[in-house]
Amino acid sequence: PEEVVFIPDDLLPLLPLEPAQQAKFQVPLSSEPGHVIPSTLAAREDLFTLLVYLQKAFVRLSADGLMPEKHRQAIQAQFSFQPLAVSFQPLAVSFQPLAVSGQPLAVSGQRSAVSGQPSAVSGQPDHWFEFILHLARRMDFLRKQGQRLKLNSGAVKLWLQKSSPEQAQQLQNTWRPDPTWNDLWHIPGLHPKATGWENSPLLGRSKILGYLAQLPAGEWIGLKPFCKAIKRAEADFQRPGSDYQSWYIYDAAGNPLMGVEHWDDVEGRLIEYLLSVTLFSLGVVDLGAPAANLPPRVFKITPLGEAFFAPETKPLPPLPAGTGVLRINPQDFSVRVPANASLYDRFQLARFARLLRREAAQVVYQIDRQSYRKALEQSITVEQVLAFLNRATRSQTPLALLESLRRWDQRSGAVKLERLTVLRVNQDNMLPELLEDTQIGPLLGPPLGPRAILVPEKNVARLRKLLMELGYFGD
Repeated sequence: PEEVVFIPDDLLPLLPLEPAQQAKFQVPLSSEPGHVIPSTLAAREDLFTLLVYLQKAFVRLSADGLMPEKHRQAIQAQFSFQPLAVSFQPLAVSFQPLAVSGQPLAVSGQRSAVSGQPSAVSGQPDHWFEFILHLARRMDFLRKQGQRLKLNSGAVKLWLQKSSPEQAQQLQNTWRPDPTWNDLWHIPGLHPKATGWENSPLLGRSKILGYLAQLPAGEWIGLKPFCKAIKRAEADFQRPGSDYQSWYIYDAAGNPLMGVEHWDDVEGRLIEYLLSVTLFSLGVVDLGAPAANLPPRVFKITPLGEAFFAPETKPLPPLPAGTGVLRINPQDFSVRVPANASLYDRFQLARFARLLRREAAQVVYQIDRQSYRKALEQSITVEQVLAFLNRATRSQTPLALLESLRRWDQRSGAVKLERLTVLRVNQDNMLPELLEDTQIGPLLGPPLGPRAILVPEKNVARLRKLLMELGYFGD
């Protein structure tokens, strides 16, 4: 059912023919905020975290293609960006993007397939994880080998070897035209119900980006005034036919958000979420707040954002100055990686070092015996590690670290702990008899004396069966 207006033919000539004036898009500028929150390209950083984890860990998917919860929590605990799923007055986002927490986040039981499709219930605390996983899939970074989730090394290597602006641009251009990622269904606090209605992710996204492209670069704009300006100019930007009744969306308390009176709760939250989370994490905007402990109130388009909106006329910003050389502390073997260092070098380092912390100008890793053991499990040799360190540090690797790496390599595999069974006999000549038997002998291990011998656990069942068949003992 819908409203229908019928104009009789004899009345039509008497009506004015001038089209109605559409409201102009105008938004006032804001003043400099008390606290500036510069974009740290969190999507780039956390995608890198996901790639490192999948390189080092054995992730076996469930039968329905889902990632086990223990791996999801372990990855999220290392993420640099932790948007919170709380009430949206306005969207509260945790802006401590450089701290690495050792505690895993509390995530919901909802899981999403590797395909990146949205969970059945949207707005869950792991919506950021779903976004990063979806980007990895869309960029062809993931592949399945049996039930194991692995990296597509060719595509991953090409991305890691790009510059930071180029990596961010590839992420931006992966998200912008993607019709399979529905931003509206991943906003914390909103719970769309799948009752047959559909919305076009590209329609709403392209409209919002179109209005952002009209803003002056480098000028601070209020989040709320920007939403109000779109509402005045084109309130129905994502709803063909002004349909505010058939979209079944609920808030966290279960209240329905149907009707144009809930525009701020749906459309307004979509706009603010894209700015405060998606575009901020992609390096398109910086955010500003009245103080460090308050949520963002304003935003401005970055130089990287200018290239995003006008790629034909605006080049990517240059790389930050510096050499990007890794520095190793000779006392504790901590490695300081400058912010402008190559992600490809960081990826190689992360294979045999563990992440300690992220700082504003650098990321700090730790090389120790445990982290090096992880590298050995990936079949990385000490020669490969030494060659990389000499290149990445410009031949400034401390001698103490070189000696420690060689010592750890020599000790690797020198000690072995395994479960064994002892076979005892009651006669001195019986043990040589068993060892000479063509079927039994190969199943036995080293002797412990004239009447005892070790049996590897994997051979116990077969040995027991043979001994019973040959009459050496009963049950």
